[in-house]
Amino acid sequence: MTTRTLPTLPTAPVIDQGSRGSRLRRFFALVRGETSILLRNKTATFTAVVAPFAMGLAFTGALRTDNAGVALTGALVSMGLIFVIYYTLVTSLVGRREQLVLKRLHAGEPTPLEILLAPAVPLWALLVLQSAIAVGVATLLLGASIAHPWAIALAVLGGATTWTALAIWSATWTRTVESAQLTTLPLMLVALGLSGLVIPLSLLPRAVELLAHVTPMAPVLDLIHLGFNGTGTSGDPITGMGATLLAAASMLLPLVAWTGFGLWAGVRNFRWDARS
Repeated sequence: MTTRTLPTLPTAPVIDQGSRGSRLRRFFALVRGETSILLRNKTATFTAVVAPFAMGLAFTGALRTDNAGVALTGALVSMGLIFVIYYTLVTSLVGRREQLVLKRLHAGEPTPLEILLAPAVPLWALLVLQSAIAVGVATLLLGASIAHPWAIALAVLGGATTWTALAIWSATWTRTVESAQLTTLPLMLVALGLSGLVIPLSLLPRAVELLAHVTPMAPVLDLIHLGFNGTGTSGDPITGMGATLLAAASMLLPLVAWTGFGLWAGVRNFRWDARS
């Protein structure tokens, strides 16, 4: 007696519907852990919370301008990007690496990008809160009017992603937490010096002015001025939504380029072993 075998039908590929949810749960578990560590580190918390306000108010006081609300917002957002995002994230990544925390995580399920971005999430939240306070003070107490609120939001979000990527890149050559004070200083000085925060870019030679507008900080301030005053990089008013969107896109383009470069160079060259 013979038995007939039915032909084998091709099976559909199995799709893990919960994989994306698992990645999100894994990432936010890392974020919760990094938030707890940040709150326990009083030095890092002080640097992230107090330093931007102190430095921002100091820079605002040094500026002689009638548009105090815009100056205050630009100064606080700039200092937030430098101290809340850039410096704090560099020291956090270097400290975790030297303690071999990142190496242990790298040996597990999280991807390198998840590991490197998790410490930045609580810093992003803090930057958004501080920026909202700055805008509130500028509008409610200093009488500033906002022409395009979305441009201010783009300034904060674009600046946060850019300086997060630059922090990951800077952490690749920073050996210790103590040496971060030196390794981060050149980029801080160049970015702030060519941002227009201290010296108006219009006073610089034309070639230097054009170069300044593609540095990591000047486009952030350009977007803030566009958001409050509706002005472009030249300081002239921009009329029409099409022209406004085109101006905003030209301001965002350098930030996108810096973000792409920072992530590519940082993730590619990051060393997971202790370097001290």
